[in-house]
Amino acid sequence: MGQRRRIISQDRVGISKEAKIKIVIAVEGKNNKTESLYFKNFENRYSPFSIAIASGNDTDPVKLVKSLEKAIKIKGVDLTQGDIAYVIFDTDTNPNKNKSIAEARKYASKIGIKVITSAPCFELWLLLHYVFTSSFMDNKEVYNALKQYCSKYTKNYNIFSDIFPNVNEAIKNAKRLEQEHIRNGCKIGNVEANPNTEVYKIVESLMNYNNNK
Repeated sequence: MGQRRRIISQDRVGISKEAKIKIVIAVEGKNNKTESLYFKNFENRYSPFSIAIASGNDTDPVKLVKSLEKAIKIKGVDLTQGDIAYVIFDTDTNPNKNKSIAEARKYASKIGIKVITSAPCFELWLLLHYVFTSSFMDNKEVYNALKQYCSKYTKNYNIFSDIFPNVNEAIKNAKRLEQEHIRNGCKIGNVEANPNTEVYKIVESLMNYNNNK
């Protein structure tokens, strides 16, 4: 998890205490309220971290990484001192996107940004709280499947309280899918590794921070 930054207490000069870890997350496009609402639910006054959602309107993976790189500087995020930056994007279903995904991963690795993909879309992570599925789906099919379990769901709906009781099941389902794709020789993060989501990596990290605070 990296080294936590330390600051000087304002109450007792010379006594250091841990500063909150800064976590900045970039998601695709303007229609990202689902992701923003979801992740902000992990933050409260007692959390050892603060979560910021990077603003922007990029959908291309490489541009999204570069946009997050700028946000890191603006928000005073220091990846060398325990702060974390995540970029989240969907693979969708067009194989042509594999090239831009690979380029985004390469660029992100150089500057310490963690890439998180969902195939075909973020809603798969939400769906895995309700059911395990290994059937290839496009974005609309995932959305419709999710609506069967949560009829209230829309892109602007805060689904967190509906699904969080099943978060451990979702993590288990996501890891199971990942291992199945690996066994089948599919590269995680590619369009062909469908369905699959790496969102569990962020969620596990946030839960561990809260549990260890």
